[in-house]
Amino acid sequence: MKFAKQLLWLLCLLLISNLVFAQTTTNYNPRDDQYKLLGLKRALDAYNLAKVEYDRQKEMLEKGLISKADLERSERSYREAEVNYQQSLLAVIYEKRYISIQKAIKYQLAGGQRRVRLTLANMTSGTSDIKQLLGVDENIYSLVQPDVITDVYVSILNEQGAIISQPYEIKVEALKVGEPPTIEFNLLQDVDVASIRFIYGASQDTKRIYFQKDASSNRVAITTEQFSQEAPLGSTATYRMRMELFSSSETVFRFEVVNLLDQLSIYFQDPQTSARITQLKYTEGVNTKNISLNVLLPQRANDALKIDKPIKFYVLAIPQGSDFQIGRNTAMTEEQIRKLNVGYAQLELVPRGVGQILVQAQQLFFEITPGQSVAMNVDVVNEGSRWIDNLRIDADIPLNWTKVIEPNVVDRLDPTVEKRISFKFTPPADVGVGKYDLRVRVTGKSDNQPLESEPRTVTIQVTPKANVVGTAIIVLAIVGLVAGIVVFGIRLAKR
Repeated sequence: MKFAKQLLWLLCLLLISNLVFAQTTTNYNPRDDQYKLLGLKRALDAYNLAKVEYDRQKEMLEKGLISKADLERSERSYREAEVNYQQSLLAVIYEKRYISIQKAIKYQLAGGQRRVRLTLANMTSGTSDIKQLLGVDENIYSLVQPDVITDVYVSILNEQGAIISQPYEIKVEALKVGEPPTIEFNLLQDVDVASIRFIYGASQDTKRIYFQKDASSNRVAITTEQFSQEAPLGSTATYRMRMELFSSSETVFRFEVVNLLDQLSIYFQDPQTSARITQLKYTEGVNTKNISLNVLLPQRANDALKIDKPIKFYVLAIPQGSDFQIGRNTAMTEEQIRKLNVGYAQLELVPRGVGQILVQAQQLFFEITPGQSVAMNVDVVNEGSRWIDNLRIDADIPLNWTKVIEPNVVDRLDPTVEKRISFKFTPPADVGVGKYDLRVRVTGKSDNQPLESEPRTVTIQVTPKANVVGTAIIVLAIVGLVAGIVVFGIRLAKR
């Protein structure tokens, strides 16, 4: 009888255990993915039931009412419910995690390097309310650290999605609520608008922002890609510059140039309107403008302006409120300019001379008879601003003609210098009557650049030799005819 009661009691316990096990098994509800907070509540209930059942199974094992295998099954159910609950908790917490950018300030170092200073903030909220609402276990709550976002990787991207920050990524070990960290990057590409990318856990977020300008420097940063140029004499060198404002008080700046020779004329220009300007004004919301500096070179070099000698000068953007005046020919060092605390850029101009060949001739048309030659002279002049090396004088002549050129090579021809060249063209003995064109060409090099003159065309007219006997007979016949007419007229008059 006693054994039957124990058996009945054991069967009841097993039945209750199965019912509890069925309750602790989380029934998946498709809406749990949509309403994560309700899914968390369901997982918490299942976890609490599984924990109660597991504790009761341990007591029953101690009393010898169940086997160890039954306890292990209960423990597995409990651990599964615990994992499901933690997953639901993390899903709710991660869904509410949010990283914001409090500040993104772009500034310039003394050497011209652009940098960006980012201030981040963990905007995660409502996790403490979840803890109070659901009665989350303190150990589990502290384990998941819902108020901390760990291992956040930050980088800056351009419009094409390429990383333009150095270092390429910065890792923030822990981003805590109420403790905004500040990180700094070097900009590998100078931009005003960029995308900030965050990667943390299984999440990735990208925010496109406009950089604020550090107004504390109160200056205009001048950037030019073609800061060093070569330009031939008589031409114009154009420097395209980007003016970026780093000021909150001054919006009007005037331009000055120092260390530039008086022989060089300059003017600033708006590339969009082509208007000449002397000052630049920034309107609200506009921090970057483009201008051009045009430097006009004279036709000839002199003692101050020498060919191939670099000229280093500075462009300054001075606030309108500044009272100091600077002239174009003022000699200043970079250290002196830096002490003025104004925006500036160093530019370089290398004057280059260009040779120009001009061929002059007094006569380009000749008439000869077979057996004769043509002798002529031409003057080769360098009308350029640089000497010409290795001049070669040549002529294109008809078939079987011969030519003699003295000299046919000139090693060097300085600017404004003339060189006389002698030509002799001889036709073959059996040359036909007619007009023949010959072309005179002069080539050379100036600053390793090939030069060629405009060809000169010499026209030679070959006429037949005169027949003296035939001409004499014709003349005598004409004279006799005239004389006969005169005699006949006299006789006719006497009658």
